[in-house]
Amino acid sequence: MDISTKPVFSFSLNYKVFEKLVTCGKYDGIHSCLTMVTTADKILIHTPHKRYGLQNSKLSISEIKNDIALLNMNFPIRAIVAGRLKKDDERDILVVGSPSHVLAYHVDENCNMFQRDFHEGVRSAVIGSYASNPGNTLVVGGNAVVRGYNHDGTEVLWLITAGSVVALLLIDIDKDGQNELIVGTDDGCIRIYKRETLLHEFTEGNEIQNLVALRPGQFMYSVKNGTIGMFEENVRMWRIKSKARATAMATYDILGCEAKQMIVGWKSGKLDVRDPRTGDVWFRMKMADFVCGIACNDYRGIGLLDLVIVTADGEIRGYTTPNVNMLTLHNIAEEEMSALLTQKQKLLLELKHYENNIKYNKEILSSTSESNLVQSVPDNVGIIPSNTRLQIGISTSYDSNDMNIDITVSTNNSTTIRAVLIFADQLFKEETLIAHLTKDVSRILIPLKTLKDNAQDIHIKAFVGYPSSVQFHVFELTRQLPKFAMYTIPHNLTGSPKSVSYINTLRMKDGPGGCYVEFRISERLKRICIWVNQNFLLPSDIEYMTSDADATELKLNLISLRTAKSVCLHFSYDGKTRFYTEDIGLAGDLVQSLVQFLNIDNMNSTACFPVVYDEVRDLFQKLQGLQDTEKQINSEIVEHINQIKSHLIRAEDARYYNGEDVIKYHNEMMATNEDLVKSYKIRLVNTNEIQQALKRIHGILYNASRLRAGTFAAAMIGRFKEALKTNNIDAVLKIIELGEM
Repeated sequence: MDISTKPVFSFSLNYKVFEKLVTCGKYDGIHSCLTMVTTADKILIHTPHKRYGLQNSKLSISEIKNDIALLNMNFPIRAIVAGRLKKDDERDILVVGSPSHVLAYHVDENCNMFQRDFHEGVRSAVIGSYASNPGNTLVVGGNAVVRGYNHDGTEVLWLITAGSVVALLLIDIDKDGQNELIVGTDDGCIRIYKRETLLHEFTEGNEIQNLVALRPGQFMYSVKNGTIGMFEENVRMWRIKSKARATAMATYDILGCEAKQMIVGWKSGKLDVRDPRTGDVWFRMKMADFVCGIACNDYRGIGLLDLVIVTADGEIRGYTTPNVNMLTLHNIAEEEMSALLTQKQKLLLELKHYENNIKYNKEILSSTSESNLVQSVPDNVGIIPSNTRLQIGISTSYDSNDMNIDITVSTNNSTTIRAVLIFADQLFKEETLIAHLTKDVSRILIPLKTLKDNAQDIHIKAFVGYPSSVQFHVFELTRQLPKFAMYTIPHNLTGSPKSVSYINTLRMKDGPGGCYVEFRISERLKRICIWVNQNFLLPSDIEYMTSDADATELKLNLISLRTAKSVCLHFSYDGKTRFYTEDIGLAGDLVQSLVQFLNIDNMNSTACFPVVYDEVRDLFQKLQGLQDTEKQINSEIVEHINQIKSHLIRAEDARYYNGEDVIKYHNEMMATNEDLVKSYKIRLVNTNEIQQALKRIHGILYNASRLRAGTFAAAMIGRFKEALKTNNIDAVLKIIELGEM
């Protein structure tokens, strides 16, 4: 649309700003202050309506502009957020997250409210009302863990998840009057929690970078690969892929149409205003640098919210809601008519091609055999027989040297395939695979391997013609890949359905092993067969036939196409169910898929994973050693700092009394400083190893909780928390095994 708007204010701070480290708060309860992270581990607070007179080692006033205050943090900053924590205090608190701790800082009083260790490393933070907690809650995300704190720093929430938590959002998704917590992780998952219970889980193709509330029950998201989209409750309404990456998102009525629009800032420097219902772009703006953050606040102090945009080079632009509807200022009917005329021209051209194809089919095919068709038709005419069909086959191959999912694309006649394009959001690194053939064939086989067990749609386009064709027909088809397509029966079976009794006779080379999860369900084997057929890519379907009336169990022996290891699913007629696998994550995925299909609300299980138990013991021992090393390094750093202070004092004294010793003390101070830098580097490596160990431990505990459903899974989280507080390894292993202490 031909729409333009001008900023109501624009200026430059002349400071570099970092992506996603921008927020806005009313630290005195009245005036809005723009807050952002700049170089040298400093936080810049732009205060156009207030001057901070207090000044100490942490807060200082800029020498360039007196409306800029700088906070010297002296540690790497990973997340910042501003908001009210105290119920009876109108002043916002600035929360700063680092790789080792989280700090709640009272800017107006220039003091710390509380500081808590966060060994998992802070990656994101949000402040708001959560569940039935009194007042607001500070929710902090790190490596595979989410913690919540009240106004005095007391921990009121503890969740474990898979992957690092890089985006958080508090929103009433089910419209019950209480906010739910939406978690975005670097493994491409969006999870919705209600208190400690996981409500929904969605998978995207890459790291989730932004989560923004649209209205109750609706939220927007952006992915690192350039995808943006919108969910309404647990349904994805739309999704759009872009070449650039979205760096910031917000909602604001910049068009004056009494409804908020999507504001999306991109790495390319563009700023989009989109229709939240469809994702269509209404108009774009171009910034000098990419957008680091977008805030909505009363920045001018006139009682109206402004849209404040911050770029990487420190440029600030503010926009306000216009008094007139910008959408009505231009002729929408003309735009729609122009779009319809363009579409009409495309359809007419397509119709012309179809008419030419029909013409040649009638005139030439009636007197020419298909084998001579290519010689009878000019090269610039893309004619193919009217009965040409594209056939798609998806199967598995499990030879020792070839264990893949095979996609076969073929035609039903002598036409050839020049190229095949396969699009799948989570299947390929760049989301698209193009197979361009150097020779003319009517059948092509494309081997694939999925990295994760996710159901996904595969969109296939094939260029079909003849060897001498210049123009090709494009066939488009969509097929769905089941969730557990990478697991198959290692036997040659025909395509006809097989009975349960026949499947039970198929054995494996290796036994089921000693790792399993066991639980009970009240369901018929016929329903179990339906679940298997929907979620696995087997050579033939499994049907509960009349000959299976006496069958008391279903033993499905599978092999993993990734690891070549055995996976056995054992369903008994009395409801006893066992899944044999060494992968506790796969066991959790199988359990969750089955309970969702059978609509089971609550279910406990018994787990036996000796390999995982050994890994947990090794991780706890490694973690204990790393923590002891950290204490030793910290004491050495304190000792080095004290030595440097002593050398400095002696050098100053020598300057007055014995000038010959000045150089000596300075050299000693430089040597000690080098030792101090080495200690800092060692501590950094040690801290990273601690975070990786904690992340793996939390990942195992999260997978263990997925072996249960409903209240049993939620109760495990609290038990894990109590066991981890005392480093009770035996209690942790017992909870993994039985779901309780």
